[in-house]
Amino acid sequence: MNGNGHETWLLPQGLHGSVRFMRDEVRTVEAFYNAPVGTDTGRLLGRHLLAAWPELAGQRLLGIGHAAPFLPLWDARTSLAVSARLGLSGAALGLHQRYGRECVVSETALPFPDLSFDRVLMIHALETSHAGGELLRAVWRVLRDDGKLLLVVPNRRGVWALSDTTPFGQGRPFSQRQLWRQLAQCMFHVERSGTALYPPPFPSLHRRKVGDLLERAGSAVLPACGGVVIVEAVKDLWGGLPLTRESVRAQPARQVVGAG
Repeated sequence: MNGNGHETWLLPQGLHGSVRFMRDEVRTVEAFYNAPVGTDTGRLLGRHLLAAWPELAGQRLLGIGHAAPFLPLWDARTSLAVSARLGLSGAALGLHQRYGRECVVSETALPFPDLSFDRVLMIHALETSHAGGELLRAVWRVLRDDGKLLLVVPNRRGVWALSDTTPFGQGRPFSQRQLWRQLAQCMFHVERSGTALYPPPFPSLHRRKVGDLLERAGSAVLPACGGVVIVEAVKDLWGGLPLTRESVRAQPARQVVGAG
């Protein structure tokens, strides 16, 4: 428990990178969401996220990356919500802890038991990860078999990926097809996919009425060109089963007798 009354979980397992990079990254995200453009961005994205998961009563939610601005959307709905930042040192939490249950974890070794969460939200995570495949497989492990992943990444076709003054202009952007392939390789099945965040990252376009108008118009006129791709996926429980050699025959557990 820190001086602000927040729980602080320090979990430096197999961490890499540099403390300075972690601190700079956290400052960039924090500064963005504290600015007017970031506030409106959080509002617009939050509307899409809440529409995807309107009811999480009694469920356990894990936010990975910089999910703290969005986890309060479900505070009254979940039994547990945890924010997990990816980085090197728990000291980075001292910069500004936005969420009551927050920890720093390794992207390749999430320190949670198998099947421990019903839902995982990932935002500002995959595009800057040095081991994206391992991160997604770690998420696969901690999700329950009927659990769901909601993944938000910068859209390669959107203008936000071109602006390095926002968190969405960092790392590697994805097209929807690229993201589907990455998820399939990591044993996830995409249930639905779309884009959001159509107002460009200019303060004058992020007043509430203007932002809402551009969001509606963009989704109707240019549905593939939103600033982010939002994908909901479930675990593919059969994707990791090894192929059986032709010379090996499985022995049935019981004899099957044809009728007639």
